[in-house]
Amino acid sequence: MIIECQSCPVRDLHCADCMVTAMLVPQGAQLPLDAAERAAVARFAAAGLVSAPEAASAAARREPWAAHIRAVG
Repeated sequence: MIIECQSCPVRDLHCADCMVTAMLVPQGAQLPLDAAERAAVARFAAAGLVSAPEAASAAARREPWAAHIRAVG
C-alpha cells in the first residue's frame, strides 16, 4: 500500500490525528506498557520468572522501520 500525503483530503488539517503520522514520527524508544502487557509482566513476576525491579522497569519499545521500506509517498 502506498499512502500519499499530497492527495489526502484533510492534509494540513488533521495531520496530528493521522495514524500514518503517529507511526512514522519517532516519539522516543520507550513506551509505557498497556494493560495486557502489564498483566503479563505481573504474571511473570508472580511466577518468579523476573524480579520485582525488572518487572517495575519493564517498558515497550518502538522498533524502527527497515531502511528499505517506504511507507509514505
